[in-house]
Amino acid sequence: MREISREGEEKVHGVRAVRYRGILDHRTVTLRMAPDVRTKTDQARDILGSDLPVFADAWVDDRGRLVQTRMSVNLSGAQVTLTMALSDIGERVSVTVPKAADTIPVNEVSGILNG
Repeated sequence: MREISREGEEKVHGVRAVRYRGILDHRTVTLRMAPDVRTKTDQARDILGSDLPVFADAWVDDRGRLVQTRMSVNLSGAQVTLTMALSDIGERVSVTVPKAADTIPVNEVSGILNG
């Protein structure tokens, strides 16, 4: 992130945390994107003439652990916001993979972090 500012203290899911806000650069936004989605995102950046305006918030607890993130982009009135809460830090994680019939493939740029 760049242009980082401390936005104050908040409670996130019962945990006291400091919120930081900044801007993500193009390299960070496209990190680990599928190649075809990255190409479309690169094209969008080229049309704009600068990085896509992606803002990020990070909430950090008093032990220095990330407890929540939020990224948002607003392009010509089309706004996308992605929030991820991290809880039960240090606990075992169990994941149930959905059936293929219950999923929707992402095959075009329609939000941030696709791919």
